[in-house]
Amino acid sequence: MTTESDIVRGSFDTDPISALGLPAPVSISTDATVGAALAAVQQNRQGYVLIVEAGRPRAIMTEREVLLRIVARDVKYQSNVMEYASRIAVTLTDSQPIARAVKMMIAEGVENIPIVDTEGKATAVLRTLDVIRFLAQTFPEQVLNLPPRLDQTFSKPEGG
Repeated sequence: MTTESDIVRGSFDTDPISALGLPAPVSISTDATVGAALAAVQQNRQGYVLIVEAGRPRAIMTEREVLLRIVARDVKYQSNVMEYASRIAVTLTDSQPIARAVKMMIAEGVENIPIVDTEGKATAVLRTLDVIRFLAQTFPEQVLNLPPRLDQTFSKPEGG
């Protein structure tokens, strides 16, 4: 008998990353300033900016890095963005299965994976949020209609 868990696992194993319909990446060049990176993160509201060299991903700056590495340290906005961005650990192509991306996110401890074409140029960035949206759209009843568990308690009122 096929369970709901088997169906979800099957979708992740068979559906390629291209099925997610990811937008083009928000990107700036490796010689950009921290100020330019901050502006790109704010203007595009994707939660990241990909730093590229000739279209190839070299680093990424997320909202988290902005808070921990820029704001908390009072960094000069004229500084080079590469000094504060996280180097790219892994990339994938859009033909690879979503399951591989999820496994890489877990194994590498990253929340964003650049998607590249056959020449290694960035075509998108897969975020954890994109995987969650895929789950909610593909399995709305299973995700959106989960009953509360009576034994579940939250340390914060908003459930976080």
